[in-house]
Amino acid sequence: MVQIAATKRTTLYRMLEGSTLETALTESRRETDDHFTVTDLEIEKRPARLVAGSITTGAKWATDLKLLTGQSVSLSNSSPGAALLIQDAGDVVWAVTWGTGFHFLDSEQIDFGFGAGIVARSALPAEVKSLTKTILDHRARVDRSSMPNGSTIRDLGVDGYGEVVTRIEAKAVIPGLAVGDKVIQLRAADSLNVPLAKSPGRLMGDLEVLQELSLRQVVPGLESLEQLIALKPKDSRVPALDQKLVEALKSKGSNRLGIAWPHERLDVYGPVMSVKMTGFGDHQRRVSEQAPEISDVIDWFAEIPAEEVLDRLKAVRVELHSEADPQAHTFAATPVPLRRWLAFEVEDGSQRFCLHDGSWYRMDDQYLARIDERVKEILSEPATLQLPAWGSEHEDKYNQQAAKTLDGYCLDRKLITTPLHSRGGIEPCDVFVPPGILIHVKRGRSSADLSHLLAQGLVSTDALARDENARAAWRARIDEESGGTVKNAELKEVILAIGSDHPVTVDTLFTFTKVNLVKQFDALRYLGVQVHVTTVSPPAAHP
Repeated sequence: MVQIAATKRTTLYRMLEGSTLETALTESRRETDDHFTVTDLEIEKRPARLVAGSITTGAKWATDLKLLTGQSVSLSNSSPGAALLIQDAGDVVWAVTWGTGFHFLDSEQIDFGFGAGIVARSALPAEVKSLTKTILDHRARVDRSSMPNGSTIRDLGVDGYGEVVTRIEAKAVIPGLAVGDKVIQLRAADSLNVPLAKSPGRLMGDLEVLQELSLRQVVPGLESLEQLIALKPKDSRVPALDQKLVEALKSKGSNRLGIAWPHERLDVYGPVMSVKMTGFGDHQRRVSEQAPEISDVIDWFAEIPAEEVLDRLKAVRVELHSEADPQAHTFAATPVPLRRWLAFEVEDGSQRFCLHDGSWYRMDDQYLARIDERVKEILSEPATLQLPAWGSEHEDKYNQQAAKTLDGYCLDRKLITTPLHSRGGIEPCDVFVPPGILIHVKRGRSSADLSHLLAQGLVSTDALARDENARAAWRARIDEESGGTVKNAELKEVILAIGSDHPVTVDTLFTFTKVNLVKQFDALRYLGVQVHVTTVSPPAAHP
């Protein structure tokens, strides 16, 4: 007698709180039609809904085949699918899908953190087999890593700072499931692929086990799996978060609203001499020497109706130009929508969210605390020299004065070119103090200004440390600036200097600026370069 397995690998979704058997489905799959049937039923006395059907389509390449051969073919493809939605005793809506059934679910109602959350609470820490992660502050970079025999999250390249894990496969043990206490394979993305019972009663028991598991503490070593979760654009929480952004802009801002350079989008390939704003629709010329401040944005939107703000944030674009008078041929970077320049953090209930590069992220409190500790450590390390006070003078003038005071050389806007940076070149630093201190200077009009400074420091230092062509160009530049008196321009320390009335602290920085600081600090230290952040204060007032 053939024994039928009591469990089978199943694709399982958990819908967001407040979802119903109807809203969990797309509008086109809520009622029976010519191709699909919708049936209301009960599973172990709990409300359920089954959607099943198939669409038959002709082969799209039949026309091409006829053009080439003159022969007509009549071939079709059938795409069957089914989705079973169950509402448990706690009113949580679950969805089990087969075939194309996952297309029947309303994506904005899916709890995208569910699968990774289960893995984070049940996986064997050294048995992670593969993962896909999105790296924030990199240009749309997605990394996929795998180790068939299993390894740790860290071995697969996740450091937990500014990285969103979107897919993961690992071995786990989940006591209480119908499959038993043996080691099982989990695959998680927007869903969870896991062995589940095939009988109604035991399936409901499995769902209860998974729901209870989702409320437990994360397994040590797997915290990074859910410390930062990206919300899908159609997530049901996004409209409320967007509304809080609108309220902050219309209420003259808040201390958690600012400007942050979206470096991963900008693709800056030259010095920035002017900034032009377009897309307002009023034909007014808006050109300045520097990127907009949050106060400028608030002024621009003061007269715009609240219901139009979100669309306008996407329509308005920030253009960086290499000349003081912007022209069609002077672009120094690709234009980027204003929304991607905004940094905003807000609490909604017991959870913390932040807007970064135009997208929303949910942040774990322990994740925030860990970043704050690292940033405190970084900021506590003093630089090897003290920069002179910075008054009202422009940045270029201050750099010249600082270079003179420190017996260094002003390299502000003096670029070097390499085969990898031939289009616009790179700026090694603002001030160089022999034998090996590179200083990058930025006026800290808002806490977000530091992100621009960090990116500038990393790009140049990384090039000088890794690229022999960049080092040769760097030595030639210093030889020229020093008249041959500096024979060996070294790279020992990078100082990121922020001009501000108040010290830069962990409390004055946006979360993603902190993330950027930690990642770039670690990257430069790995290259053997000391990194220090210092605040440049204004001159002391005379009594």
